[in-house]
Amino acid sequence: MRKYLIGWMFVIAFIVLGIGGSSAQSGIRVVVINEFLNIRVTPAIGAPVIDSVEAGYVFDIITARSGDDQWIRVDYLCQEGWVNLAPVLVLDGDVSTLPTADPRSIPFGGFESPRAGFTTAQGSITARATDGIRIRSGPSTGYPTIGNINFNQQFTLTGRNRCGSWVQVSFDGTLGWLSATFIQQIGSGNLQDLPEGGIVADQLIPQIDGDEEYFSTLRLMLSRLDLAQISLDSIRASWTDAALQGRAVCQDYPARPSNFTIAVPLLAANYQIFNPLTIEFNSAMQDIRDAIDLFIQVCNQPGTGNPVGQATVQGALNLINRADQTVITLRQRLNELIPDLTVGVDECLLTFNRAAEVLPQVQFGVIYGDSITRRTYARGYCFNGIEGQQLNLQVLPIPPSELKLFLAISALDNPTDFIAINEGTPGVLQTVGPIILPTTGTYLIIIADLQEDSETRASFGEYAFILSDLTFDNSFRMLAFDEATNSIVLEDPVELNFGIAPTEGINAVCPNLGFSCAQLFTCDEASACLQQGNFGLDLNADGIACNEAGNLLLNTTACN
Repeated sequence: MRKYLIGWMFVIAFIVLGIGGSSAQSGIRVVVINEFLNIRVTPAIGAPVIDSVEAGYVFDIITARSGDDQWIRVDYLCQEGWVNLAPVLVLDGDVSTLPTADPRSIPFGGFESPRAGFTTAQGSITARATDGIRIRSGPSTGYPTIGNINFNQQFTLTGRNRCGSWVQVSFDGTLGWLSATFIQQIGSGNLQDLPEGGIVADQLIPQIDGDEEYFSTLRLMLSRLDLAQISLDSIRASWTDAALQGRAVCQDYPARPSNFTIAVPLLAANYQIFNPLTIEFNSAMQDIRDAIDLFIQVCNQPGTGNPVGQATVQGALNLINRADQTVITLRQRLNELIPDLTVGVDECLLTFNRAAEVLPQVQFGVIYGDSITRRTYARGYCFNGIEGQQLNLQVLPIPPSELKLFLAISALDNPTDFIAINEGTPGVLQTVGPIILPTTGTYLIIIADLQEDSETRASFGEYAFILSDLTFDNSFRMLAFDEATNSIVLEDPVELNFGIAPTEGINAVCPNLGFSCAQLFTCDEASACLQQGNFGLDLNADGIACNEAGNLLLNTTACN
């Protein structure tokens, strides 16, 4: 099978992978009941982690919930963060009464009272930027960038978060949020007197920051570069001829290329990529224009023959050579950033986080083989599914491989919103399922090694995997390695029991089919999950969940 690499585009997405004007307490308190809990920047499994807290930690400032009711927004050490509800227990209050928020799609304060956008208002306190800084649509790095402030530029303060670690500012008609770390107050005024949660914007800023706009802008810049190349080649020929003859041969002049501009919201959201490209592009265009203008000036001199001195020729050729080198560098960089969108019948295109990749499409019931290397720590695949379809994914490291794999399935167009995940024990079979597809469409499979240091990564090697359709068949065959034939085989069918209540003697329900033994509290819970199809809880295939070494219940006790 053809090899494919997800690459850096999923480093954040699978490894670590708001709203309301005031952070006043809601009366809701929760306590962490897992061994530890990650606090994330946005309400998604793939989002960056702010920090982790241990079991027993209590969150008592909770201000919002996500649209899918799976996450809550918390105030953690004066930072806005998101935690999943599964590993916490509600001590006080009703989570369902919280307002709905999501920094990725809902403006801070909500659509009716946005606390970022356009404004004519000015604050009572003046400040300046101590560094170049992004203006965000809310008080967290999880909110989109809507503008930029350069070093030493001034603005007024119009609001703050609870602790003043983020401030709302009014700058050239833009109302947004800055980290207080990068500002210095000018003149009098008390930061604590600013309204907590800030003021309401006059108008929202249009969102034009999708992958489609990003790649379209890069392609447009490359097309403009091709047009400028014609002018560059033409003026180079003219000046080269002038150097040989000592005079300018005046004829039709090449077109003067114009600068390239990018809409402010799109430029702000992709500043690190677009800003240097734009500077280099416009610098090259200026050199080409200067060379053309100098040639026109020579041709317009009084007299006949249009003589030109060597110093003038050398100056023009220096401009042309500098532009030529910049154009070569720009073209190479743009070609690296723009993906090849040629997709075959058995492939699909994944676009995510300003990168794109063609992935192989897998079929149900077929055993595939692939590998993890020291450099290639993630593999991606796609498949087509229909709403309500029940699936199971198995991945088996092939001896002597000791891969500790991370498995995830999500919609191809929303790759960090995982519908199923699992992380298993090194060197043993992992399963994810039963997975019930929420909609008809194309889905993404990620198989990855989570060790971050490629130089010291110990777990690498080959693996086999199979995606099984269980919708119309309650029998299930497990992957296994046959040492006698040195091959991958499917063992005898195992009868599944989807949708049926636990058998007699099991006094629990399965809290989450994606949980490992270490995430479950009782042997009855483990038995209920095994009965419903989580065969990753029975790695020795003896019919008893969580009783083998290396996969012990709570990492301390085995079930009998």
